[in-house]
Amino acid sequence: MTLNHQHVHRARLALLSLPALLALLCFSAAQPALAGNELIVIAHKDVSLDKISPERMTQIYLRQQQSWPDGQAIQPIDLREGSGLRRAFYDQVTGRSPGQLRAFWARQSFTGMGLPPRQVDSDEEVTRLVQSTPGAIGYVSRKPSGAAVKVLLTANLD
Repeated sequence: MTLNHQHVHRARLALLSLPALLALLCFSAAQPALAGNELIVIAHKDVSLDKISPERMTQIYLRQQQSWPDGQAIQPIDLREGSGLRRAFYDQVTGRSPGQLRAFWARQSFTGMGLPPRQVDSDEEVTRLVQSTPGAIGYVSRKPSGAAVKVLLTANLD
């Protein structure tokens, strides 16, 4: 291979790897890192519990438990599908993948057995809704400062 051919060969390799690099960068940008690698479960300040187990969280988010011990209706607030924290929550707390969750809710909706929790776009929206909705529960990546909510569970996602 002559010197000129070596340059052309290197340039082709660089161009071939550019789409792969761009795809990797786009994928990384679409998968935000979890802030602090924590999951904080928060509830409206008037909820009758002071702590909650992952098993009860699973029952709440799969709509198998509809009310708090005092009879108040539970209003679960969920992050949108595609959120890294949502994926970690369902994987670690409920043991379900996004695909399993979609299949579960498709069956529930089709049979008239229930609808999934309300979805929002950010920790801030979760906090705002939990603070203003009696019976509400949600999960965020960091403890809200100044918000009048109860912290029921803190889990390390590492």
